[in-house]
Amino acid sequence: MHTQRQAELIEAAIKLTATDGIQKLTIRNVAAAIGVSEAAVYRHFASKHDLLLAIIDHLDTLLAPQFATLFTRNGSYADSLTQFLSNLFSLLEHNAAFSLMLFAEETFNVDIELKPELNTLLGKNLQQITRFYERAMEQGRCRTDLGAAQLALITFGTIRLSVSRWHLATDASSLYSQAGVIGDTLITLFSLH
Repeated sequence: MHTQRQAELIEAAIKLTATDGIQKLTIRNVAAAIGVSEAAVYRHFASKHDLLLAIIDHLDTLLAPQFATLFTRNGSYADSLTQFLSNLFSLLEHNAAFSLMLFAEETFNVDIELKPELNTLLGKNLQQITRFYERAMEQGRCRTDLGAAQLALITFGTIRLSVSRWHLATDASSLYSQAGVIGDTLITLFSLH
């Protein structure tokens, strides 16, 4: 859990990276973004590496509840998938800078030591989706001619591409509004019910 000041610094770092790129993510620029001294930032994060680790932890904290919705069974597996996509896309749409960081692993390439942490985060989320499809398959609610891991990769790739296209769109399209269509497509492809 982060302190209020740490959360403020993390949010500033995420926004700075999203708008100006990872090259502009420095302790000095983060300090300037919220109007504090560099020393104030160093009281909370010993280095840029520590700040980037905190960003990954923050991303995980925000994403975990979204992936957990896959396992709240208030309806069919199809309903669970659609609800998951709606919740996730709503979160990402309302936190555009956050979504840019999430799907831009090159952001973390500046610090080679962060790759395992980012890989762990992505792997954990992919495993959640895989478990969702495994359960659906066990109950005869999903096609079984493809493995659950493959269905999860297709789902994750679809999410990632949808978010990337949304960021690149020149019109004011809504990411959230795409959740239903994407959900319906995946439901049809995977014979999910």
